[in-house]
Amino acid sequence: MTFGQFLDHDLTATPVAAGKEGEPFPCCVKEVQEDPSLLHPECSPIEIPKDDPLYSAYGIECMEFVRSLPAGRCTLGPREQLNQVTSYVDCSAVYGSTTKMARDLRTKQDGLLSMQLTEEGQELLPASLDRNDGCNVPSKFAINHFCFSSGDARANEQILLTLLTTVFARFHNKYARDLKNLNPGWNDERLYQEARRIVIAVLQLIVYNEFLPGVLGPAFVTTLGLSPQQDGRYTTDYDPSITPAVTNEFSTAAFRFGHSMIPTQLLEMDINGTTTAANVNGVIFSPFLMYEPRSLVNMARGAINQMVGEVDVAFTDEITGKLFRNEKKAGLDLIAVNLQRGRDHGLAGYVVVREACGLGRARRFADLAETMNPDALASLQEVYRSVEDIELFVGGLSERPIAGAQVGPTLACVIGDQFRRLKKGDRYWFEYKDGPGAFTRDQLREIHKMSMGRVLCDTVLEMEEVQRWPFTVTSFYNPKLPCSSPCFPSINLTFWKE
Repeated sequence: MTFGQFLDHDLTATPVAAGKEGEPFPCCVKEVQEDPSLLHPECSPIEIPKDDPLYSAYGIECMEFVRSLPAGRCTLGPREQLNQVTSYVDCSAVYGSTTKMARDLRTKQDGLLSMQLTEEGQELLPASLDRNDGCNVPSKFAINHFCFSSGDARANEQILLTLLTTVFARFHNKYARDLKNLNPGWNDERLYQEARRIVIAVLQLIVYNEFLPGVLGPAFVTTLGLSPQQDGRYTTDYDPSITPAVTNEFSTAAFRFGHSMIPTQLLEMDINGTTTAANVNGVIFSPFLMYEPRSLVNMARGAINQMVGEVDVAFTDEITGKLFRNEKKAGLDLIAVNLQRGRDHGLAGYVVVREACGLGRARRFADLAETMNPDALASLQEVYRSVEDIELFVGGLSERPIAGAQVGPTLACVIGDQFRRLKKGDRYWFEYKDGPGAFTRDQLREIHKMSMGRVLCDTVLEMEEVQRWPFTVTSFYNPKLPCSSPCFPSINLTFWKE
């Protein structure tokens, strides 16, 4: 779940409209509700029925919603949205998507990213010293516990996301130091760029070799030609006519399938296997546990041992009325926001996308019975007057998963299309033979040995063992192995020595 969120933030960030100083537009304040003419044109608040089972108890009849910022265009036409980050799988969530941000996150020495050290000598992301950043808490200032800065402003959104961003930042610094020891004459820029190139390559390998097969199913990944090469073999399938830009269907609906996987609680597990749990809303924009001794390793251990929820239309109430609640009686309903965002972006309906994916035209609800969960289909019939009204997000989640996958055929189609273009439309893809600064055959062979298990072992040093495939819970076929196991080989950097 968290790796999917990390990857999503690496690929997409849609800004919402705001005032001159970045202040949010109030859409549900009393004055606007009493006089609708005061409603800002960028507001599209979600009306809540008076008999809503949750919000009616608190007299809440309006949920804040501001439209996504429109892209500047020189011609009349449909409204389009912006992507504020690079669409490539390039670890921009760590490095940033602008030259200035990337520069600000560096020490300017030995190729290292800026980090802060705890009293125990642990590297954490640099502190966000903006006391009004929406995350920092005054009561923590006195003990120098701040929220964190990284290449993506959402790194503090939930604590496991903060942890995973920290893991890849540590991973960069490990390789910058190792390259410095190997090539003492390399300057800061050379060390930074080479360590960054290795980290991006490893991330691309993990996404396509470990994450996507679990989401889309190994067979579908193979059919789409998404599987990475092995043993240092190059690819030559870069196609300059393919755009790697992120589609609205992907970012606004399909890749939000992970919202169905969110559990009610997140687990910590100590070295003895004893677990403690925290409600999801208790760790949203509250990353301060990262400063506690052994908390990071306990959270990492808990994350790789906790099962996610199935991808369906069932959601924890932590995100359906309590999200960002803080001290308030009720919070946002993330699922309502997702549907409203799809309408804001003008997404085509579920049956239109389904047909575009080759699944046939559905003219009646009965036409969906072959691919949908029966209970979900019955619920859709109660809510929507016509099969054409079904929205992509909820329609996609109502499908039964394809063989070996977590998602159904329509979401698999949209997600598969996106990751195919991200691979074949990227001339810096780590296996591309003729790309700028391509790896040598020996270097590529070393990168092909890497895995998420090795990344965790290299960056969470107190974690002495991890399952062979960390995105899957432990089983007979996926045993826990010591970090010294030959199943977790490291990169032999001698092939980088000048």
